[in-house]
Amino acid sequence: MEGFVAKLLPLLEALAKVQGLIIATVLGALCGRSLRALFLAFVERQRGPLLIAGRLGAAVGFGTLAVIYGLLTAAMMDWSFAAILVAAVGAATMLVAVGIFQGVLRRPLLLSPTSLLLRATIVLLLLLISTLTLMRSGFLALTTDKPILRIELTGETRPQIVRFAPPDQPMREEPLRAHRILLRTVEPPHEIIAESWLYGDQVAIKGRVLRLSPLLNVAGIANLFELSFLHNGYFTAERHSLMPHTAQPIKPLGPLTVHPRWRPMRDFLLSRWERRDAAQKPLGVRAATTESTYFPLVDSQGKPVQHTFELVLTPGGLTAR
Repeated sequence: MEGFVAKLLPLLEALAKVQGLIIATVLGALCGRSLRALFLAFVERQRGPLLIAGRLGAAVGFGTLAVIYGLLTAAMMDWSFAAILVAAVGAATMLVAVGIFQGVLRRPLLLSPTSLLLRATIVLLLLLISTLTLMRSGFLALTTDKPILRIELTGETRPQIVRFAPPDQPMREEPLRAHRILLRTVEPPHEIIAESWLYGDQVAIKGRVLRLSPLLNVAGIANLFELSFLHNGYFTAERHSLMPHTAQPIKPLGPLTVHPRWRPMRDFLLSRWERRDAAQKPLGVRAATTESTYFPLVDSQGKPVQHTFELVLTPGGLTAR
């Protein structure tokens, strides 16, 4: 097994360097095979209904494979002029023999054992290459993080008088240091979409994630999410027990965000998904209330942190980098 993996790795590395052109070639070849079968079914009608049915079945089969393959690899493709050219060449290659026999020699294609073996070899080669590219596409889809928000800790602070009561202790009032936090878009120019002042040692973002089936992730459909509020936290259990906690709502962000009129229906559906067993969910859809990892507001010496983090969406939920 180790020897097979060692032989497979160089091939996968080579595929990674020219993956776009390879995908375009395979997609063009699959479309070419579909057009080839459809054309032969039309021009060779006199050879009997059984052969025509076989040609039409092959056309539908290769066309379906082309559509599925195109959907699964869409996230990896950049349709440059070179990619379009190699796709056209791949399709034309599948039609060369048809053009020679029907246009030049004026006779039908021969179904000899040699020609059948050659066609089977071409089809198996296409399936092998498409499988290798899909392996890489699926790996990238399941392991690549998707940035959804930038959290900027500005390092700015201001005093804030907070009145609170730790558990089983009397009410007290203390001045605490609040930190300025900016939420920005991921894409330049990184516009500010929310601003907050929070006290504490760290901050996290609460939200909801609709985790889809890995098959849907591989097809390029990312998990759905909604971000709802910021909340503070503390480094130690003692401070967590004694210091006040606070949360600040933000304008709901993410593709799960709906109009307030439809929010009860959405929450009802998501709550049902959360209660049901994962194995019974349609298409492996799983809803979960989750939160990001904590972002430090102060360093080990208690000084305010000035840094920008990215909140990313992964197949497992929300995390940071």
